[in-house]
Amino acid sequence: MRLGRGVISLKETYGQAMAVTAPLGSVVSTSTAAILYAGHSVVFTTLLALLGSALWIYSLTSYTKRVASPGGYYTFGYSAWRRKIISFFEALTEVFAYSLLNAVNAITLYLLVSIGFQVAGIATPWWLEPLIIALGLAYPTLISLTDIKKLLGYVVTISATAEVILLLGLFALSLTKPFHPEYFTPAGVSSSDIAQAFVLSMVSISGAGAATYLGEEAKKPLKTITQGMWLSLLIGGIAMFLGTYALVALWSGSLSSLANSPQPLIYEMFQYGRIPMFIALVLAANSLLASNIGTTLGSARILFNLSREKAAPLFLSKTTKSGEPLIATMMIGGLSTLVVIFSIFGLGVATAFADVSVITGIFWLTGRIIDGFGVPVFYYRIGQLSWNTLLIPLAATGINVWGVSQSLPLPDMFSMYAIVAILLIIGVWYALIGRKGKPGSLVVDENNQVITIEEYMERLKKKVPM
Repeated sequence: MRLGRGVISLKETYGQAMAVTAPLGSVVSTSTAAILYAGHSVVFTTLLALLGSALWIYSLTSYTKRVASPGGYYTFGYSAWRRKIISFFEALTEVFAYSLLNAVNAITLYLLVSIGFQVAGIATPWWLEPLIIALGLAYPTLISLTDIKKLLGYVVTISATAEVILLLGLFALSLTKPFHPEYFTPAGVSSSDIAQAFVLSMVSISGAGAATYLGEEAKKPLKTITQGMWLSLLIGGIAMFLGTYALVALWSGSLSSLANSPQPLIYEMFQYGRIPMFIALVLAANSLLASNIGTTLGSARILFNLSREKAAPLFLSKTTKSGEPLIATMMIGGLSTLVVIFSIFGLGVATAFADVSVITGIFWLTGRIIDGFGVPVFYYRIGQLSWNTLLIPLAATGINVWGVSQSLPLPDMFSMYAIVAILLIIGVWYALIGRKGKPGSLVVDENNQVITIEEYMERLKKKVPM
């Protein structure tokens, strides 16, 4: 029932944060979905999401500078609210949000490759859809069982660097055309559409918070995880914002054709030849796979930690010889697969992509609201409340509340049924198992030793060196 302790450094925590931020994958996935709602104002909503994410990362690092745990967000929720029903709800909504995001990315991977085939004039075989989607689910699941230091330090970090370079190159290319300041305004778009696009972009940029699940495995976790998240937000968030502007500015057709194009980046790159298109296709596909690696790593650690806290079945705490959650990782892969099957058969590929993206954003931002309001409570508990740990988290949370409240009336019947079904599963799980444990009660100190939150909070109050 142990993960590797102190085995990764800043490089790997940055890699995990960048994996879920996935700037290039976000441009071809969530930014493309957001265009359906905001049109060219997707640049404005991405900028708004970047600013909101900066406020949010500040709020999140207010926790990570004080508390570390493989449970990540839900442990922070418990440290603030001291209510296991709240921390359990947050843990499970996070698991479902990440599993839904895995499904969205797997569907996007297929759409990306199929569009590449079409643009290149190659007939799309019938078996391509199940093959690509299966790859998008199976590869991240299986590779997440390998050594985390090598996985994040090499596979993920190198691919993240390559996609940032491509996005910056696209932005530089867009500057050869007339500049469009109107893209930075919400002109002609309703507040509800702006909110939908904002939620999609916010989920992607704020993916840097996925580094929080490395608390037990990171050296000097209270310092390393905080630095990794800020570095990812700075590099990945700005690259995504500039890449989104380039995506819209480089489009040669009408706005309506851009909004209705399934993968505008591929069409744009094809204008410069097959090789640039192929490079963009490979890097974008790799970005989506890396994102699914990061979400699988994070959600598997949530289940592992819940099991260790007796709020989930004991078998979920089983690990490999290298300390990777075994059954929990496979369970995330299976859950993501079920989401793909039900959504595709219920809606079709294109509609499933849009609907599941919105559900993902709603669940993810709901958890962030719990955390945001909890920051002042947490700092009050340890006797260190100040104006910045009060006002900034409340401002970030206010933005998230606006996004969720504007998004909630919009989901269709399938989305509503999915949300209700997930909430029922969480409720039944809590009634049968969760309430009998103490979800959120285990943390690690600066030496990566697992202790209870009560013991740890006493140290914080007394300012005992950790």
